[in-house]
This record gives sequence, structure tokens and C-alpha cells, in this order.
Amino acid sequence: MMPRPWSLGMVVLLGVLAGCAGGPDPGNGEGESFPISLKKGRAYLERGVPDMALPALRRARTLRPDDAEVLLLLGMAYDQSGRPVQSLEALEEARRLRPGDGRILNNLGVALMRLDRLDEAREVFREALADGQFPTPEEVHYNLALLHRRQGSLRAMEQALEQALRIKPGHVPTLMELAEQHRALGRLDLEQKRLRRVLEEVPTHLTALERLVASLEQEGKTRESVEWLRKIRALDSSGRAGRRAMEKLMILERDP
Repeated sequence: MMPRPWSLGMVVLLGVLAGCAGGPDPGNGEGESFPISLKKGRAYLERGVPDMALPALRRARTLRPDDAEVLLLLGMAYDQSGRPVQSLEALEEARRLRPGDGRILNNLGVALMRLDRLDEAREVFREALADGQFPTPEEVHYNLALLHRRQGSLRAMEQALEQALRIKPGHVPTLMELAEQHRALGRLDLEQKRLRRVLEEVPTHLTALERLVASLEQEGKTRESVEWLRKIRALDSSGRAGRRAMEKLMILERDP
């Protein structure tokens, strides 16, 4: 499965969700003002529940149909809800209102890539990089790397990933992608290096932890594997990763 492209989904939470007791139905946002609808949509996106963001953002769009920020957030919510056609429509409208905006273009490129319109996506990502005010160009280079991989251009993919890390050495999606590439090439030492760097940035990254354990086990580094397995168990004691770690620990810790 293709790694998820990095749309600019790390939106800033601007406010606490407004209470709706005794008022209009909070499920559809009816009767809410534009600022409240916009804040609610942002908040739900920040919490990773785009389906709940959509009613508020649709309400905001009804109130201000030519607001590029609303259309951007709406495009992101549709994308995260698995609705690329609707995402593309909203983002193309946002681009019409704010041409050259890197945030909009990055997300538009993601929507095009979801629909396998790869040549168009590549050009849009390059437009995004031309926006000197875009604060996170590493995200665009990461998305370009995924696009190049889908087109079979492995050298271009590597160059895009390297460029993303030159801009931001701790960019987690890029580090995870490079770790996967190293593993495919049998370079477990480099895979472990990338995964450790991810864990410096996000110590609770369970996927990186489990992949690091698997890599260490493949090299026969049992003692170090046990240390990381204990950390997974402590972080996720009631979850699937924690249970998998516990099962492995029961075997490894009883062996002489």
C-alpha cells in the first residue's frame, strides 16, 4: 500500500469546540456563526475526525462560499475521509481564489495523486515549491518522492527524500519511508538508524518501535529487542501493539 501522502493536515487548533446545549443541532452546524463553524471544523481535523469536521465546514462554506481557507480545510477533510473527487473540487476552487498558495497547491497535488493524475500532480507540487512563503516545503518533497516511486523513477524518489531531510532532518514521514527502502535493500543498519531518528522526534511512535524490534530481531540482537519490547508494552499495555510485545517478551524472557 502506498504510504499516505502528506497533505497539510497538521492544522493549528484555534479554539475549543463550542457548546451546543439547548441550541441548534450540533451535528449539522445549523445556526452557527462563521467563526464557530470554522473553529469547529479546524478542531475536528486536528483531532483526526474529518467526518465530524465536514458538517461544520460545509456550514462555513455556505456562509462564505468564496473563503479560500474554508475551501482548503474542506478539501483536507474530504481527502482524509477518503473522498478525493470532492477534495479536488474544493481545492481547485481554493486555488482559483488564491493562486500560488503553497498550502493549497500541496493539498491539491495530493488530491490529484489519489486520482492517479500523476503528471498533473507533479506540476502542482512544483508550483507549491515556488511559493517562498510556504513554511513546510519538506512535505512537498516527500509527496514528490511518493509520486516518483509510483512512476517507477527510483532515483528521483531518493533525491526528493534527501531534499526533504536537508530541509528538515527530523521529518518523520520521510525517515519512515527511507527506513522502508533500506529494509528492502537489506541494509538493516541504515533502517535502524532511520527508525532511531524517528524515535528521537516521536518517542511514542509505535510503528517505528515495532519495525525497529523486527529489524533488531532479524540481526539477532535479542537483548536490545527486549528493551524496546518493554517500552512498547508500557506505552500500549491495552492495545494490539502492547499485546504483541507482551507475547514476544513471554518467549524471550523465559529463554536462557
